[in-house]
Amino acid sequence: MKIRLGAFILPSAGAPPAAFERGFAGQNPNYYQAALRDCSRLLTQLDDLGFDFAAFSEHHFHLEGLEVSNNPVMLGAWAAMLTKHLRIGQMGNVLPARNPLLLAEDLAMLDHFSEGRMMAGFARGYQARHVATIGQKLNAHSTAANDPQYAEHDRVNRELFVEHYEIIRKAWAEPLFSHQGKHWKLPPPGIQWNHPATRHMAPGMIDDDGQLVKIGIAPQPLQDPSTIEVCIPFTMSPATIEWSAQQGVTPIIFTPIEPLAKGCLDLYHSAAQQAGRNLAWGKGVGHFREIVVADTDAEAIAVMERGLGYIWTRWHDWFGFNEALRYPGETGDIPNTPACVRERGYSLCGSVDTVARALEHMIETLSPEMIVPWISAGPAPIDALLKSNELLVQKVLPKIGIELTRFKPTLRGDVTAPTWRR
Repeated sequence: MKIRLGAFILPSAGAPPAAFERGFAGQNPNYYQAALRDCSRLLTQLDDLGFDFAAFSEHHFHLEGLEVSNNPVMLGAWAAMLTKHLRIGQMGNVLPARNPLLLAEDLAMLDHFSEGRMMAGFARGYQARHVATIGQKLNAHSTAANDPQYAEHDRVNRELFVEHYEIIRKAWAEPLFSHQGKHWKLPPPGIQWNHPATRHMAPGMIDDDGQLVKIGIAPQPLQDPSTIEVCIPFTMSPATIEWSAQQGVTPIIFTPIEPLAKGCLDLYHSAAQQAGRNLAWGKGVGHFREIVVADTDAEAIAVMERGLGYIWTRWHDWFGFNEALRYPGETGDIPNTPACVRERGYSLCGSVDTVARALEHMIETLSPEMIVPWISAGPAPIDALLKSNELLVQKVLPKIGIELTRFKPTLRGDVTAPTWRR
């Protein structure tokens, strides 16, 4: 059986948990340099091991240091220079708070920098501090389980998300386009642009009266736009799963709870079939997990508790992440402990044999074609993370008959010259 592995890397500041507790770790230049140093080692290793992609998140104002990842496209450009085969993604660009034209341009540039290895990840945004500040001119709101105005904020968020996604796809695919939506008029009316060079070199951009009537981005992506893989990370929302199935987008399911994950797969499969996409059950979908492998269970647990076990319980619980660990029908608080994250199946943590059994069960029950390990670069010791990845690929996967495969990008039909590095 073949599976794609993608790595989700925040990254966090390069420091042990005690340094975070002293405050303002995100603004410490030494910690950020350490994070880049650790991530560079991870990226080159993942490239060599056969991982399909690495992806970074988007979070702003992270003085706490737990998610110092404010520009995943810029991090991706840096990662592209370090690697040759690894695809470069985002988990994800927070679409409701972004200018979709600028993001379409940035991703197209990343595609060229990486010679066609860009994959696009779009998120709806759950951190109010970031979404409401960056997206204030768009009246953007975050969507988080602990928001008392969730219904209205979720409606506005989804409205912006869908329109921005439509604009990005148009910009990638159409040499010239216009857009008339609720939030954007592209181009705006009344722009005079009666330039003779434009009339000659970009016919159709202006009308007979010299009014700008269409726009386009340059460059467009190196890949054939219809084949670019798009992911929606950290989702359990039925509306998002149905939309993803209809659009041919890959949702990365967040919950490890088997009945809930199976419900997400059932919904995606049904919606895909209704949209005319003939997919086998479980395909077209990815799954998040943390995977930590060490020589012994105790050693792996120690690494996990310094990494995701610290980040999750110190930071993410406040945003309702523990709801992804809730069993159907369960009431009351979910224990906010590293042990709970492990015991409920989000963190597959242990020796080669322990992780092999856990992965084998996951594969038997969910039929995944993509698994996205969350690698806690920053607080977790980098040598232990590198060893974990090596054991996973060289020991665990062969033990259960799994081979790694990679998505093969398709370049535009008019690409004839060698790419820049070749």
